[in-house]
Amino acid sequence: MITPSYMQGEYLEQTIRSVLLQGYPNLEYMVLDGGSTDASRSIIEHYAPWLTHWRCEKDSGQAASILEGWQRGTGELFAWINSDDWYQAGALYAVAEAALKTPEQAWWMGPVDDCDVDGVFLKRHLPSEADLARVLGRKNQGWHQPGMFWRKRLIEKIGPLDATLHYSFDHDFWARSLAEGFPMTPLETPIACFRRHPASKTGGNPARTLLEDELIFRRHAGKLSAEARRQAEQWRQEFEADLLIPAVYRLLMAKRRGAAFNLLVRYAHLIPRLDPPRAWFGAALRVILGRPAPAWMYAG
Repeated sequence: MITPSYMQGEYLEQTIRSVLLQGYPNLEYMVLDGGSTDASRSIIEHYAPWLTHWRCEKDSGQAASILEGWQRGTGELFAWINSDDWYQAGALYAVAEAALKTPEQAWWMGPVDDCDVDGVFLKRHLPSEADLARVLGRKNQGWHQPGMFWRKRLIEKIGPLDATLHYSFDHDFWARSLAEGFPMTPLETPIACFRRHPASKTGGNPARTLLEDELIFRRHAGKLSAEARRQAEQWRQEFEADLLIPAVYRLLMAKRRGAAFNLLVRYAHLIPRLDPPRAWFGAALRVILGRPAPAWMYAG
């Protein structure tokens, strides 16, 4: 079990306690921090006696930290929980029980609850099986990383996370798992909670997510039939259309006007899929005239 962390001292202790208080006897738990300057180090040191390994120093990012922990791990089941999320009571026992009952399976996911910054329940993500086309198209795949666990043999078969991907390395890992014949097995027991908050990495850079998803699609789409590839491409464009305008405005907010313009040009083929299509032209006008992002972006 790995917790990669960076500057999440506000939430880190809850994450650590949610793992340790599972009371699971055969646990290797590592907290790998990228050199935070907040309270993270003191929190980790407090719990160090119950950790298999920890560090607080500059690293190469989230995926690299997870890989570091997985390489140290000697167990049969592997997972990671980010430092602003947490496990629900009994989660590890539920996964271990499923692993014992279904030795032929190598990948599980249980329900994951989205919560607000204070931990108040917002919605539940129920797991469901999906094929490679749906995953590449990000179409109703019913998957949420905090609820996932893998057997060691899956990781050995498909290889490590791609640490060159900053936002979509998990998405690539799922696609590779499916391509190698490892289906995701849904569980009924709620496993984890995902915290939505302004500083969350998830959704923090939609422009890079667009580009990384495009790369992942090119990597794996050749494994689909022609019909499935066309369907996956249609689904992916629908997903991209939802991200494009917020991505452009985030770049404007970061004073990266040139990058915003390039993104609009690169994804101009999405204009018919935007709701409404004129949103592209409104964004283009703001970029060309050097106007700021709309007020609703700052409010969000």
